Amino acid sequence: MKWFENRNEHFWIGVIIFAILLNLFAMYNSDSGLDVHVKSSYVEIENGYVLDWGDLRQSDPNASNPNEATIVEMAPMIWNPLIGMALLIIFALMVPLMKNNRPIIAIILLHPTVVFSTGKIYDELTLISLFGLGALVLEYSYSKNQQNKPSFILNMLAYSIMITALMLKVNFDSIISLFSIGIIVAIVTTLSINRIKTDARIILLSGFILGIIAILLLGIFGYGTSQIIVDEPLRFIYALPFAILDVVIIYSIFGMILWPFVKSTWEKMGEFEDAYTNEFAFIIGGMSGLITMYVAVLWAYESILWDSEWPWHMFTMGNNGRYITIILIPIWILIKRVHGEIDWANRNLLVGLMLILPLSLTAGLHGQTMWTDDASEAMELNDDEHFLFVSDATLGMHWLYTFHNPLDADEKNITGHWRSDESNWMFDLNNNLSHINWIVLAPEIEETPEGWKIEKSGNADFLNGGGEWKVMTRT
Repeated sequence: MKWFENRNEHFWIGVIIFAILLNLFAMYNSDSGLDVHVKSSYVEIENGYVLDWGDLRQSDPNASNPNEATIVEMAPMIWNPLIGMALLIIFALMVPLMKNNRPIIAIILLHPTVVFSTGKIYDELTLISLFGLGALVLEYSYSKNQQNKPSFILNMLAYSIMITALMLKVNFDSIISLFSIGIIVAIVTTLSINRIKTDARIILLSGFILGIIAILLLGIFGYGTSQIIVDEPLRFIYALPFAILDVVIIYSIFGMILWPFVKSTWEKMGEFEDAYTNEFAFIIGGMSGLITMYVAVLWAYESILWDSEWPWHMFTMGNNGRYITIILIPIWILIKRVHGEIDWANRNLLVGLMLILPLSLTAGLHGQTMWTDDASEAMELNDDEHFLFVSDATLGMHWLYTFHNPLDADEKNITGHWRSDESNWMFDLNNNLSHINWIVLAPEIEETPEGWKIEKSGNADFLNGGGEWKVMTRT
């Protein structure tokens, strides 16, 4: 282990290079994720954009309706992870805090979630970088002033950038509104944090509790998916401790390799009562509370929506915990703040890297393909034709949209329909779907309809659940 201590700087540079190559290979080796397939399936209409074959969340949880599509002003953006990777490298080379702490970049790029998300062209890496840029501006706002009195202009800019990163996740399209929110948040936090004189641990816990309260209030007032808190309180309460385990323990303390610093950081935070430390503690606590509650809400809501088997739905959707990675850079800024300097030669960091490495390698080297690509090739669909996809209700509409690009559905005006295995889909084939001559049965569907023959079949990838899929035509 002497080499780890004696050549520590070279070790971390090597990890950065390895992590970059692993992420690039993951992009080359993997198909796009379900969310990316959905985002790329928006089509332009007279009043805006809609999902071509209907919304992901339908009024009938077991059947799709192409006419049930919400009009939005702008199609969702698909962020290339290369943008986020480029930003992180710029941070490492140009920003003083990151330049002297390059291992932060290594830990971010080697996080299993980041490798997984990069391979699927998800936006996690870009959001980490944008939110981190805001945090670095905030850190500069404090560090440039010896009296720990931040620049209001820089604070406003910092919060506007961080809020922009959050809003991009939900496709918020008004830049003016983003900066307006940034100004409001900057005013509130600057005035309140600078007046509070208590240790950073209390601020962090207060932020976490306020994050929880914010989602609770959204639920009480019936806003969006949060209404499930009122509609299904027992299921939500059941999901909450598992969300804490997923978000805080697995994806944060373990995945971010924070565990070597958790105890010492918590103890040292008790010695700090300044606005600099408190503001970062508040951001981390507040975001952790919001994201943890949101994940619990999402699990409860979608398990009802899809009639998924409970509690196994939480394991199926466990990757939602990856949302917490957005605060990776603020967390390391706080750790450095209370420690002064981070001991990157700490042997526990090497142990932490070794623990996450198998997961990162699996995500990067194995990759993932979509069996629906092969199924799409097997269907000989002409312009203006329709097909039916039958699957389990969980993520059924998401999987339907993995056919959209391979079929050139927008150009050929092909329409896809979806039915769950719990629906009366065989009856529909001879009635309201009698015009359909092609069906695709997901691997979990074993029953086949009469009057149809198997045109082609194949095995799904292990990471997609395995099993045999079938493409069938009328006889």
